[in-house]
Amino acid sequence: MMIMRRMRPGDLPAALKLTQAVQWSHRLEDWQFHSRLGQGWAACDDDDTLLGTATWWSYGEHHGSVGLVVVDGSQRGKGIGRQLMDTIIDDAGSRSLQLVATQAGLKLYKQCGFREVGLIEQRQGVLSSPVYPPPSNAALREATADDFHALRTLDAAAVGAPRHELIQQLLTIGSGFVATLVRHPAGFVVKRQAGRGTLIGPVVADTESVAIALVAKALRSCSGFVRIDIPSTAQQLAGWLDTVGLAKVDTVTAMRRGAAPEANAGARTFALVSQAFG
Repeated sequence: MMIMRRMRPGDLPAALKLTQAVQWSHRLEDWQFHSRLGQGWAACDDDDTLLGTATWWSYGEHHGSVGLVVVDGSQRGKGIGRQLMDTIIDDAGSRSLQLVATQAGLKLYKQCGFREVGLIEQRQGVLSSPVYPPPSNAALREATADDFHALRTLDAAAVGAPRHELIQQLLTIGSGFVATLVRHPAGFVVKRQAGRGTLIGPVVADTESVAIALVAKALRSCSGFVRIDIPSTAQQLAGWLDTVGLAKVDTVTAMRRGAAPEANAGARTFALVSQAFG
């Protein structure tokens, strides 16, 4: 017998083992961060052993994101993933939902009503040379608490949905930089410790050149392993990342169920917070 219930804090070590088994790079701290901001569901047997998980995050009343969908390898093919997804969709109500799918998950998500809307490049590595920001007419500075309102507004414009708590928490655990043009925020970047090293994201900017300048600024204070997930349409950024040693190691599929948010034409997302958060 399988039981579907809300995830509990005590489930996280077992959930970490599930993601480690499929070679995802999450740490326990990453699970804790994602979990406290979202609605997690656990599939368990009658001994309360964790068989699979799925989590969703609400971005206002109309939109949300799905991630951390993983099933124990010995339990695959038994419909657990489908039951988890059906539970998530029911829990999210009328919201449209986004997710990032690996090749292994595409069939399941299509069966659940998700459609392909784009590609995401996973880029990572150890910086191969000193990073010098390319020329930019944007003034770059470190973000402060006073920037929170402006940055969450800029993020909501780019995403088309409010992610206020997420942005606030990211600025609490990480460090950010702001680009300004004529006294108005033109973009921002956040970097934090996650997975195998430093994760860059989100990157939100009104132009790709500003996005590259922001990423370069963040990378100058990085050492060791770095990861960034970017939309495949950001070709200028992709080309620049190649020059500093952050090569493309995987391509995954962005998917959506329901209507897309109406993003502001003046702002774009050039790097994800994570594949789960979008």
